[in-house]
Amino acid sequence: MKYAIVDGHKVLAQPKLRGTCNYCGSEMISRCGRHKIWHWAHKSRADCDPWWESEGEWHRSWKNHFPEEWQEVIHADSSTGEKHIADIKNPYGLVVEFQNSNIKQAERVSREVFYKEMIWVVNGVRDDLTEAYFHMGVSREPLQKGPLAYQINWHGRGKFLENWSESQVKVYLDFGREVLWRLVFFDKKKKVGAVGPIPKKAFIEDCLNGTEFRVSYLPETDESTNEK
Repeated sequence: MKYAIVDGHKVLAQPKLRGTCNYCGSEMISRCGRHKIWHWAHKSRADCDPWWESEGEWHRSWKNHFPEEWQEVIHADSSTGEKHIADIKNPYGLVVEFQNSNIKQAERVSREVFYKEMIWVVNGVRDDLTEAYFHMGVSREPLQKGPLAYQINWHGRGKFLENWSESQVKVYLDFGREVLWRLVFFDKKKKVGAVGPIPKKAFIEDCLNGTEFRVSYLPETDESTNEK
């Protein structure tokens, strides 16, 4: 985890610090090595949030775009008592979950049902093949200019697009560039779908401002007016 509670405050991991988990209350130890990002770890295996996954640089860099008080927020269902740690929850009620590893369908569905108002940002550069097949499959010419969308043909054996196409909330694919790709739809039988680009900066701004996530448009041109 990025934060633990020390003297009643959310604190980043620092050498030789000890704290408690904001979720389960168990003792936390700071892990501040040379090779992994500094983080907090439970002193012993604890009954903490089963949805939580270990974080790397990709996960951490995304969190750093948002205010500290929005990060690792406990979201609770008042009617059932169920609670989980949201990666990001803004003051407008939106939860943003950053997913680096593979996730089982049952858990994905459970998260979407639990959080309701949420979106996914999925790491597409966790392996070279996923990124290569994606960029290989995106058409050069757009399907439409407003909102901008491109056809995607999936040539790989993996089910990266197929699995995320079943999500009931918005899914944004991150391939480590300045543009995110919204997964519009994907036909798993034909292995064909559509994706729409949006500048990463615009996505972050919309989340920070609590506004509707924008889409990209290409300007319409009247070819009859072009000079020959």
